[in-house]
Amino acid sequence: MASQDLTKKQLRKQMRHVLGNLTDLEKDLESEQMVEKITQFIQASPSIKTVASYAAMPFEMNLDALHHTLPEVSFCYPKCSSDGLMEFHHVSDLLEMDISDYGIREPDEARHALTDPQAIDLFLCPAYAFTHTGKRLGKGGGFYDRYLLKKRPDAITLGIVFSCQIVAHVPTEEHDLVIDRVL
Repeated sequence: MASQDLTKKQLRKQMRHVLGNLTDLEKDLESEQMVEKITQFIQASPSIKTVASYAAMPFEMNLDALHHTLPEVSFCYPKCSSDGLMEFHHVSDLLEMDISDYGIREPDEARHALTDPQAIDLFLCPAYAFTHTGKRLGKGGGFYDRYLLKKRPDAITLGIVFSCQIVAHVPTEEHDLVIDRVL
């Protein structure tokens, strides 16, 4: 079946299989290379002061090393609620995050200050798949699509995925947002 004929559900299933076949060594190597690319991108853009990142699930690119390569940057991480909302909170120490009901490391609302969406300069967005033109296949909850509607018009969105997650076509709907650039 051609990728353009796949539904979102089918493409997610296919990508879970592809990601499940990546070795830890492959994930670590690509994650290290991605951290270098993001670091260079941010260092070349002095106006980027606040970055919305994410705590990687086992099948996602791990960006934790950015805290060490970019100590001057303020990082915030998402916290998702059961009502479909996502908010970002400032996190300076990754070890302070808790494991959520979703099995994701998330900030604690009591310890980590809420970040105003308008204060975020760069969004690092995970997904199951991206096209080269920034079409994104998320996990299906619409959390990023809803949150990114609140961002500043000049805030940058970067799609962060392993090379095997770049596909020719992602089925999209009207509410699906396009990311500025895919790394």
